[in-house]
Amino acid sequence: MSRTSLAPPSADPGAELRTLARLALPITLAQLGLVSMGLVDTAIIGRASVQDLAAIGIARSIIFAVTSFGMGIAFALEPLASQAIGAGQPAQAWAALRSTLRACALLSLPSVALSFAATLLLEPIGVEAALIPGVRAYLLGHAPGFFPFLAHLAYRTFLQAHGETRPALVASIAANVVNAALCGLLVRGDDMLAWLHLPQIGLPRLGALGAGLATSAGSLVLAAGVVRAARRRRPAPPRERVATGAVFRLGVPIGLHLLVGSGAFAVLGMIVGRLGAPTVSAHQIALGLASFTFMGALGVAGATSVRVGHAIGAGAPPRRSALLGLAVGTSVMACGALLFALAPRGLVGLFTSDAEVQSIGVQLLYVAALFQLFDGVQVVAAGALRGAGDVRFPFLANIASHWLVGFPLTLLFGFTLSLGAKGLWWGLTTGLVTNSVLLVVRLLRLTGGKVVRVGAGAAGAARVA
Repeated sequence: MSRTSLAPPSADPGAELRTLARLALPITLAQLGLVSMGLVDTAIIGRASVQDLAAIGIARSIIFAVTSFGMGIAFALEPLASQAIGAGQPAQAWAALRSTLRACALLSLPSVALSFAATLLLEPIGVEAALIPGVRAYLLGHAPGFFPFLAHLAYRTFLQAHGETRPALVASIAANVVNAALCGLLVRGDDMLAWLHLPQIGLPRLGALGAGLATSAGSLVLAAGVVRAARRRRPAPPRERVATGAVFRLGVPIGLHLLVGSGAFAVLGMIVGRLGAPTVSAHQIALGLASFTFMGALGVAGATSVRVGHAIGAGAPPRRSALLGLAVGTSVMACGALLFALAPRGLVGLFTSDAEVQSIGVQLLYVAALFQLFDGVQVVAAGALRGAGDVRFPFLANIASHWLVGFPLTLLFGFTLSLGAKGLWWGLTTGLVTNSVLLVVRLLRLTGGKVVRVGAGAAGAARVA
């Protein structure tokens, strides 16, 4: 049988809720650690150069879109590993991890090349030419950390399936320390040493490039922090095999699902570039804050995916775990929404002293206070469906929600009606509302019966017995 520190699926809602919370809390804290790296970078850069902050905001939009596909491949391990653990087959989970790492490695170089190719579109769509060198500099510094970040996600997902969450949390703390120290030194150079009352050594100010290099160093720390813990669960000898093609069959729809959603954010980030550096900077700050609170729901989504997978692997009904996850995720996001509505100026002021950037950022946080709730619902519902092996419907729902509904309204509100950045965010909100409704309806229908386990060679969609 598998070695897991989690209780088996329970018919008692209270017991299942406690298990879900026990799993979700450290996952959430680890996720918050990942976003904290970006927020620290934003705070350091925002007080050094509004121009660099705008460039990095655009670069991160591109990276987020490109990385999303690789993240989908890493997340293919969620149903494969959690259902294997639920069925008492740890060797199958380890084999799936190895295949997932191979798939992530195959994607890394093409993904980095694609991120640089995307910068060729910036000037044609109206982004200020002065920002583009900074965008490319950040991408260059970020490139070495691309595969280590995906490897971290794969190892972390494997550990989560076993109920082991502490290594990822410790790794995120260590990565934050390394990233903060390096970002301050590489971005500000000798100015940082002077602020720390240390001797100056001629350290140059690398700006956007320095921030990218610091992020890469943090990604290496993240990967190193989970490898050893995962390898302790390696079966001896590891006889099972999972074809890399099986990972792609599950991972490609997940990656496309993430890419469609993050692609909308990425295009929005590039379009905002037409509104000038102050607006781009405000967008980056508000999006960073929204991403921080979103990590709470993302942590619950990861825990829900594991519990749904365990239930299916054990032949138990997964609906209770799915609904409890939705309730917890929505509650977490409601706290973030309340914070944004009550203290927007204080939050934006943590990252910039520029009055124009602060004014725009406050308007965006008011919109974020609303879309937080729907963002939480859709990500937890997608996590539950992923745990069940249903990866195609979320992809199709994302296309319909973000590109057929949200994006046209984004352009209408932002430019046709001349509402600026606030209008762009209102359009984004309509896509999130639509997606949350579609995914919840799908989840209720899927979990109304017994869901068949996704096998090593499954085609990538859950089936009801």
